[in-house]
Amino acid sequence: MRLTEPQITVYLGKTITDPQVKQISKMPHSLYAVACCASFKKKLNYTFNEIEKDIIQRLKNSEPKRIWTEFIKVIFEFDEYYVELECVPEIASSQNKADEAMTLKVREFKKSYLPYKNAKVIVENKPITDIKSVRTLLYFTDTITEPEKVDSKWNRMLSKIAGIRKSEIEKLLDGTTSSYHDEIICKPNSDEAKKVNGEFSNLIDVGIILEIGKKYLPAFVQGNGYGFAHLERKLLLTSEELKEELTEYELK
Repeated sequence: MRLTEPQITVYLGKTITDPQVKQISKMPHSLYAVACCASFKKKLNYTFNEIEKDIIQRLKNSEPKRIWTEFIKVIFEFDEYYVELECVPEIASSQNKADEAMTLKVREFKKSYLPYKNAKVIVENKPITDIKSVRTLLYFTDTITEPEKVDSKWNRMLSKIAGIRKSEIEKLLDGTTSSYHDEIICKPNSDEAKKVNGEFSNLIDVGIILEIGKKYLPAFVQGNGYGFAHLERKLLLTSEELKEELTEYELK
């Protein structure tokens, strides 16, 4: 598959005028995203579009038959349609090529929802009284300048402990790579965010928070993790519990 210039515009959510566009558009689809990030080196915005914002707004004051979780999805089931929040990995703007940003897609389907075997009901027939979008800034630390020295010391230590030659350790580790950087999230308008290299940061709408009765459903991706693993531990939070979860996020 060959990408066209319109596809490039849609992917980044904005018009690209860089002279390398034509060259990148000729690349195979599998190489496109990496080339984009490497070439343009700018903050990527994975924020809700107008269609997604409208779907979220219509959820407010609605009363779904059921709200479900499927680990990587949260589903709002109605009689003739359903709304789906899905965690989707995207290429991150980062100095490290393999880094990913966990984003959230909001979609509405004009058909009845059929739950998967492992789907879990969160609530039934409860009105949603308020909704807030959740936003964070994701960035990555620089890779250690000389990771080879770290690997070399590690290999020597293993050799000494195991009593075998370094070359044998190298054979065991052949084909593997080591990572020496961290991924960090923070509030987009915080002092920390102002110090971040703008070329390697990602502004992300990671989900929503729903007020249901006197409890809150944290339907947002946490810590740049894949899916909604936190819902496996606890489905609904009190206001105090919610505050503890929002130290690195802003509500919109």
